[in-house]
Amino acid sequence: MSVAPYSGPDRRTVLAATTGVLVLTVAVTAAAIALVQWVAAGTGSAWAPGGDLAVYRDAAGAVLAGESPYEVSRNGYGFVYPPFAVLALLPLAQVGPAAGFWVWTVGSALLVPAVVWLLIGHLAPGGGRRPLVLLAVGTLAVLPVSPIAGTLLLGNVNIVLLALVLVDLLRIRGRHQGILIGLAAGLKLTPLIFVAYLLLTGRIRAGLTALATFAGTVAIGFLFLPSASATFWGGAFVDGSRTRPPDEEAFGSSLRGAVLNLLPESMHPLWLPASVLAGVAGLAIAVWASRRHEELTGILACAVTGLLVSPVTWYAHWVWCVPLLALIAARPGRPVLLGGLWLVFALPLPWWIAYVVGWAPVPEQTWVMPVELLYTALGAALLVLVAARLRHTGAPPGPSSGRIPEPATSEGRP
Repeated sequence: MSVAPYSGPDRRTVLAATTGVLVLTVAVTAAAIALVQWVAAGTGSAWAPGGDLAVYRDAAGAVLAGESPYEVSRNGYGFVYPPFAVLALLPLAQVGPAAGFWVWTVGSALLVPAVVWLLIGHLAPGGGRRPLVLLAVGTLAVLPVSPIAGTLLLGNVNIVLLALVLVDLLRIRGRHQGILIGLAAGLKLTPLIFVAYLLLTGRIRAGLTALATFAGTVAIGFLFLPSASATFWGGAFVDGSRTRPPDEEAFGSSLRGAVLNLLPESMHPLWLPASVLAGVAGLAIAVWASRRHEELTGILACAVTGLLVSPVTWYAHWVWCVPLLALIAARPGRPVLLGGLWLVFALPLPWWIAYVVGWAPVPEQTWVMPVELLYTALGAALLVLVAARLRHTGAPPGPSSGRIPEPATSEGRP
């Protein structure tokens, strides 16, 4: 696999520093989860960590029992991922719930500093100790933001998808690019928007590779789980009622969620044309940024577009706040903006924890809905601001192409 070169500190220094960061990441994650669980037990709350992971385990267990993964649910939550994802999750059903949770959680937690290191390599390449300091500071800064912490507490797959897509788009070159995006789409359909991004930015071979890889995951699903595959691709993949109990169906930070929450029922069908328009506009902005040699900005715009147009998007899906915060941090002189955005993504976490441990005196919908709508507005505003900035900046020297720029790009400069 061809990987873009990266010049950094010497191997021994990197090994010692990254080992320390990895150990610290696991320790902080484990301590935080254990503390929340202890408080919940002390207050008599029924909450336990790993709710989403439990749904994954139930689906995998159903397959091992010869049943359909789409016929089981836990507290109203059903399995909504493709059959290939069930096959990938089968090892979780082979171990106990506690062991499976901690293996999954530690693995996901270790991907956080990996993503931060990848972003540092793209935005601030170079040697010395500065990248290592940024790794430690960046990792500790993003662990408490609600999408990351919520994903770790729930045992969701979001961080895995984030890492797969970023590695594919920022580090892989040549004929192997697109494979990880195809695999990510095989696990969950939302990364398919990056296939369109690859094709529209002129990376036809990579886009076709992603499509072929995704098609391969579909074929594997039909080969090993033909009945479940027929159920999923026959309509279960568009059944939004499986993602949440019926009384909470209107939650969500996609445009669909905003329409369902804010508009009368007669206007609910507007979410589909609104999502189509947002998808076209968002992809156009993402391609525009990429052709200006601001690849990470283009990737982020594409990801936000996907979050807005997806029928179901929860706050934990906004793990893309990590590259957003990295982009802002790479532009000097913007500490207020950086701090404000960090607070927007971090503040919902204490409310959520207070709710699950039984301390919150208000119903979940009272505080979740404003958070979800805030994220919707933030995503839309981000696309508008990116478009406005691109419009007011001159074209870069040289031809505007879809080629991936080398790590030292204009993204790290004001």
